[in-house]
Amino acid sequence: MISTHGGDDPGMIGLGGLKEKGINLEISLRLKEVLENHGNGYEILMQQYRENPEGLRDILKNIMKAYQQICIIRKKQLLAVFAAQVTGNPHYFDAGKTAERLLILFLKDQFKSSFSDEMFPAEEKSCLLYQAGILKDDLSNETLAYGLHAWKQDGCIHKGIEGFLKEKEPVRLTLRTLGELDKVTAQKREVYVVENPAVFSILTSRNPSCAAVCINGQPRLASFLLLDFLRETHQFLYAGDFDPEGLLIAQRLKERYEDSLYLWKYEAEWYKKYLSGVRLSGSRIKKLDHVYSPELLEIKKWMQKEQKAAYQEAMIEIYLD
Repeated sequence: MISTHGGDDPGMIGLGGLKEKGINLEISLRLKEVLENHGNGYEILMQQYRENPEGLRDILKNIMKAYQQICIIRKKQLLAVFAAQVTGNPHYFDAGKTAERLLILFLKDQFKSSFSDEMFPAEEKSCLLYQAGILKDDLSNETLAYGLHAWKQDGCIHKGIEGFLKEKEPVRLTLRTLGELDKVTAQKREVYVVENPAVFSILTSRNPSCAAVCINGQPRLASFLLLDFLRETHQFLYAGDFDPEGLLIAQRLKERYEDSLYLWKYEAEWYKKYLSGVRLSGSRIKKLDHVYSPELLEIKKWMQKEQKAAYQEAMIEIYLD
């Protein structure tokens, strides 16, 4: 049995019973560390223990099964399929369930995500699962690109992506497709990376020999994976909206890709010239407190003064120039 010590404050779950029931030593040591140090997951574990200790035992046993399955995954699979194989229930690791929350905490220990600073929590979950060989959503998590060559893991060129290049058309790359690729290059060394689809559309239609990626607002895992493929051999020219959220996106991308990314047309003169009538709320202006990148400080200062946004759809001519 799982036992507690300390009366009403169960600061420690006895682990002997877990071992007897087949819980892996690695999981046991992780639990011991969390419980003794009140680490990440402590509240989840203790709440579940108080409400349903036998249920907690079953969850931990299934997480161990999941870990064993992750160790032998050779081809990425959907989360629902993975859950069904491990537990018999395709919804066992659905978002918000105790099993899902504990699995994600375990994966955080196993895979040190390099995306966490750039992503919202839901997207970070997708990244951790992806690193474990599991696709939370393999089709709707996508990025829009133009002017690419790609090779599959067997060394063959990806005929679908090559076909879009020959037809001079954009291609939507999903996590499923990106997960099967081994190498990606662009037809030009400079790759335009833009925030908005309208700007992406005009750039690529007016300049068919270019290469471009559209992150479509907050960058998702698919966008990061594609840019990671390209970063070693290409230079990114990033352009986005002049509003608090746009500056924060630019800052995150600059921090991640460093010298591989140039903040394109991010000068105060363009902000002032294309200033819109959209007044920013106090809560949005407050977000500027988190903008500290040297390249963005002058725009930040003017935005705090004017309290208005400037949108890149209005700036298309300076990008084309």
